[in-house]
Amino acid sequence: MKFDSTSPCFFKTLEHCVKDNGMQTPALYTLLSLLILILIFGGRRMYLSDMALMKYLNRKNSLYHGKILELRESVANWLSYIPHTFPHYTRHTVEHSEEIILQISKMLFKDNDQEQAILRLSSAEAFIIMASALLHDTGMVVSDQEKIKILQSEEWNLWVSRSGAKRWNEIMGIREDNSIEISTRNFIADLQTRYLIAEYIRKTHHLKAVDVMTQNHTFLGKFSFDDPSLFRTITDICVAHGLSSYELDDSEKYPERRDIRGEEVNVKFLALLLRIGDLLDMSYDRACPLLMNAACPLPADSLAHWTQYQRITHRLTATDSIEITAKCNTQDEHRFLQDWCQWLVDEMKNASIIMSKATRHSNWIVPSVSMGTLNSSIKIEPSISATYIPSEWKLELDQDMVFQRLISDVYQSEKDFLRELLQNALDATRCKVIEDLKNKGEDVPTFTNQISEHIREKYPINITLEEIAIQSPLSQEEHLKQLLVIEDNGLGMDTEIIKKYFLQVGRSYYTSEEFQRKFNFKPNSQFGVGFLSVFAVSEHITVETYKPSSFRGEGPISLCLTSPRSYLLTDKGSRKKSGTKISLILKKEFSKNELYSLLNKWCKKIEFPIFLNELGTQSVINSEEVHQFTYEIESLEENKKFVTSVYSIDEKDVFGEIYVTHVNDNNKDDWSQWNWINYQYENSHPIAIKPKSPQNLTCINGIAYSEFESSRPFSFRIDYRGEYLKPNLSRQHMDRENHLDNPVIYNRFIEILNEHLSLPHIDTMNNKWIYINKIINSEPRIIKSFQDTPIIRVFISGIPKLLSPNEISKINKFYTFSINSYHKKYSIHEIQEILNSIKEPVLLDMDLFRIADNIIPYYERAISKITPINENYFYLTLWTTAKATYLRKFINSNDYDYHRFTYSLAKYDNKNIIGLRLFDSRSSSKNREVLVLNLNNILVKWLIKVNSALEERSDFLITNAYNKILELLKTPVTLDGYESDILNDHINKWKEIKGLPSQFLPPKIIVDESMFFTSYR
Repeated sequence: MKFDSTSPCFFKTLEHCVKDNGMQTPALYTLLSLLILILIFGGRRMYLSDMALMKYLNRKNSLYHGKILELRESVANWLSYIPHTFPHYTRHTVEHSEEIILQISKMLFKDNDQEQAILRLSSAEAFIIMASALLHDTGMVVSDQEKIKILQSEEWNLWVSRSGAKRWNEIMGIREDNSIEISTRNFIADLQTRYLIAEYIRKTHHLKAVDVMTQNHTFLGKFSFDDPSLFRTITDICVAHGLSSYELDDSEKYPERRDIRGEEVNVKFLALLLRIGDLLDMSYDRACPLLMNAACPLPADSLAHWTQYQRITHRLTATDSIEITAKCNTQDEHRFLQDWCQWLVDEMKNASIIMSKATRHSNWIVPSVSMGTLNSSIKIEPSISATYIPSEWKLELDQDMVFQRLISDVYQSEKDFLRELLQNALDATRCKVIEDLKNKGEDVPTFTNQISEHIREKYPINITLEEIAIQSPLSQEEHLKQLLVIEDNGLGMDTEIIKKYFLQVGRSYYTSEEFQRKFNFKPNSQFGVGFLSVFAVSEHITVETYKPSSFRGEGPISLCLTSPRSYLLTDKGSRKKSGTKISLILKKEFSKNELYSLLNKWCKKIEFPIFLNELGTQSVINSEEVHQFTYEIESLEENKKFVTSVYSIDEKDVFGEIYVTHVNDNNKDDWSQWNWINYQYENSHPIAIKPKSPQNLTCINGIAYSEFESSRPFSFRIDYRGEYLKPNLSRQHMDRENHLDNPVIYNRFIEILNEHLSLPHIDTMNNKWIYINKIINSEPRIIKSFQDTPIIRVFISGIPKLLSPNEISKINKFYTFSINSYHKKYSIHEIQEILNSIKEPVLLDMDLFRIADNIIPYYERAISKITPINENYFYLTLWTTAKATYLRKFINSNDYDYHRFTYSLAKYDNKNIIGLRLFDSRSSSKNREVLVLNLNNILVKWLIKVNSALEERSDFLITNAYNKILELLKTPVTLDGYESDILNDHINKWKEIKGLPSQFLPPKIIVDESMFFTSYR
């Protein structure tokens, strides 16, 4: 009999053998403990060099074999630090990596025999999968210094305010729980924070692994031989183990064929193997009791994760089958293990679908694995000592109510049924045209809108609306009713599809294994409930369908439906060609031209023509064309035209156009005059009419989901054909898509903009930096592409120089120069003399208003000092990288007033001055304005004193009174002392507060308008 020396059945057998020889229980357990130590830390595990995959690599390429051995030693040292951050996790050391390699080896080689490989792996593939297995968890090693940075990062603050909020709030509650002794509660809170940091790191450890491999390539033995393609392949496969399944569809990262060091490699196949091997590491010692004791106290939700592996009594991984039997003690163990195994089953099923269509290794037959049936290969049951009772109890649905909700409540309008039927027709047509092209041996593009138009026009969708006479079964009188017919030339249905999908609510053919094996496009019909919408508008529905390609050879089929709960009547159909025809006698009529309007509204970018016969009026619905949105219009100003230009997008799974509305001045395009176009031109003359930009449009697979006015000169009319954007169940209530969030669209937009900026009349203009800033103002999201572009003018010793936002951020200190022209006109010579005397960079406030609103050079900087020059006609403000200090209201930071009543603190020589405003908020966006309180002023000193006292000890009445002062300061600081009398009166009334502590008594001061000014006029 052959035992795995780490399995429970081995220990049970050993126990019986010893007891049979008369050994007492205490001595028995002592011996067993010693044996556990020997077996766990001794040589019980199959060595890496003994695995068939490793032997195979040694025979195929000894250089790769040696590199794996070298890498194993380097990785072992690195991964040994994982328990420092993840003490509560099951084993993630190098033994975990080796177990993954072992499981993969068992799936690819019979009986651990290198001569019995079921696939012809290249040596590069064997090397890459083993290197990836060794390296995939390197991102779980995090130093204490990195943890401190995480706790101080904005990303952490965002995470604990969202997905991590519940546990973070619980930790904060522990720290503030006065019923627990302070050292105890801090210990518990620190421990829980450690676990929470681990959870935060775990979510992105697969991405962090890339950084680890990049920064430590030499330490890790230069595992890629300095080959960039090999390095990228290994890192991408490591990342894959933390991705969603659909993300493996990225053919750029996970191609099915790639040449690496002279050999062919299926990268997607290797990514699938790593994911499966990771799930198959269920070895007993992954939940070693000694390690578990060392990690205790464990979080409650970790204990079952540890113990689930101890409950496995039988395991088999082979080329043809995967078997697991487990006897669980608790419900949690059962649930965790069942979820884990279901994940494994789903992963294996997905791998089977993908590999059946692969261009390399398509002959790989995935080991069979199943659960939930009588003869399943995975069985999870209660142990003899378990007290729980497994059951198949589950939530039940009230069928009538569910049908009612799905028929009547999901959609905004009852006419939305038409869009559901149209989407079904389009998806079926896409299947048919792909099938026909394959049968002819022709190349099939990734998306059907890329197929030649002369082919697509042969697959029209026909929609007819007519009136027919219906005889009442009771009165025998005839009534006119509308008959709507939607007919496609698509794939059609056979009885198998009808039974398995058409009649199954919530199950769609377009998510089936059969569909995914045959077709690569992403359909709109995914939820399996859309057809139910027809029952809201009709009680007489006929479906005629024919699938000539069906292996059943059944011929055409006709179905009659009256409600979702009635029996189906079927008959032999008369249809002669492939496709489906659905006829509905409508309960409520379409109004005149309503059908045309709806189709025109939805079918913005469909690739097949729709022939419409609406009560005798015939028309054709096609995809929109760019000439509908481009124009040139003469303005009322001489030699100026308004122009809308178009730029196409056709990359990856994104199709459509970017439109730019701009001015053409003397035959030169100018994109910087959006404010004039949008806000000023219309008021310049009684007959002036503001030109309109095209609306923004979001389509999914050709069907429009949202269309809205553009408030900017750039409009995006985009059709998404891949995974980036998916429809929701109702196809409604979708947020307005921010198209520039899509990397493909963003990169294309920047490409178009750079082409424009390189035009001779733009590239050579004197103030190109101003021009660029105006464009950024029109589309603020593009600022990230201009962080290294010199678009901010400063003066250094009087000489102008352009700096980039990143360069400005690295300067330790600079000045802003404000001009107060209220009482005196100034000369350029006067300003130039002042600028000549300052060696540090100086930013003129007039230039500050020329840069884009979302570029704030003084953001997160402190005002060191404000200096008046030439009798207060000019002001120099020194900004440094020191920590800024503020006075704010005592309110929640998310409150609207939190930033409205924020005052920077700075020194100003004139002690009588209470506050001033830097920069004029009316000249630009609100974020330009800076309100400053003078640290040298007696009233401000008192406010700081009150603020400090309230921070130490809260007082409701005093807090409200303090907040009121900050509110009343806003107007005089902003408007040259206006309403300073109201502020003065309020301060004086503080003295009337009964029982006011002495530290809260305001200073003796009469506040008037002379104590405030603005630096800008």
